[in-house]
Amino acid sequence: MPARSPRYPGRTLVLVVAVLLVPALALTPHAHAREARAAKLPAHGIFITGVKLAGVRLGYTQTQVTAVLGKNYTLCTPANSGNLCKEPVMLFEYTRGEPLGLAVRLHNGKVGAVFTLGAVPGWKTAEGLKIYDPVSNIYKLYPAATSYTKCVGFEALSMKKGGVTTSFYTASGVVYGFALTAATEQVCQ
Repeated sequence: MPARSPRYPGRTLVLVVAVLLVPALALTPHAHAREARAAKLPAHGIFITGVKLAGVRLGYTQTQVTAVLGKNYTLCTPANSGNLCKEPVMLFEYTRGEPLGLAVRLHNGKVGAVFTLGAVPGWKTAEGLKIYDPVSNIYKLYPAATSYTKCVGFEALSMKKGGVTTSFYTASGVVYGFALTAATEQVCQ
């Protein structure tokens, strides 16, 4: 006489999977919470003209910058770049695709300039000017941005308030990037 099959075939397997899966699922929200709290380069950076770019303000220390953007950056210095970086520049770049992101130039240990690296899609000003918008939108939203500077490979339309210069980088008739610079820094970064 053949052996009877159990009433619930596979019950043991289901129980083993459940015992292993429940702790893993219980830990997942905590892992995501830690990841969400970790500082990193934002996917959609916001430029608050005259104030901050992607959360970084002029005058911040390197420690304050890493508290906002994290520690995933390359430091360009005179020692490792020849004459390319005359002062330390923190390069925060996205890990996929083209080398796009944000650069932070330090002057005497403090942020003297913060600017986008390339045309980062999804970035915009608090007033709604987006990367790839037509240059005419700059004139509509920022009528004070009348100072024109020809840079290598792009132009800048800038406005100054106090010791801070807000710049909108343009190329081929569209918004290409953003910059916030101290009075001692050049507009072209």
